[in-house]
Amino acid sequence: MLVLDASVLAPVVADSGRDGVRFRDRLRGEVVAGPDLLRVEVVSVLRRHAHTGHLTADQADAAISDLTAFPIMVFPTAPLLRRVWELRQNLTAYDACYVALAEAVDTTFVTADRRLTTAPGLRCAVEVL
Repeated sequence: MLVLDASVLAPVVADSGRDGVRFRDRLRGEVVAGPDLLRVEVVSVLRRHAHTGHLTADQADAAISDLTAFPIMVFPTAPLLRRVWELRQNLTAYDACYVALAEAVDTTFVTADRRLTTAPGLRCAVEVL
């Protein structure tokens, strides 16, 4: 099992280029998990890309369909909130949700955000794609 953040899942469902292919290849055969905010964060990324013209309306719509169909083991954030609060000095609440989940299920957190690899206090492995 791998815990993903939106920086990985958004290209998986919306990017037909090199990153999307590479990210999909990395996830092939893996069980993917995320906090319940993951899909909403991906929709926010898709909205931004559609608004700026990086995605057409049809591409964004197809990405939403792919996101809806993508198998994700979803975990509620409420049980993670204490750990999220503990990480407040080093991570946003959103990023801390992913880290706290990876710690709770004892797995690797996968992100495209390189700065998360140097955040102090994390008790999980972080893989950057």
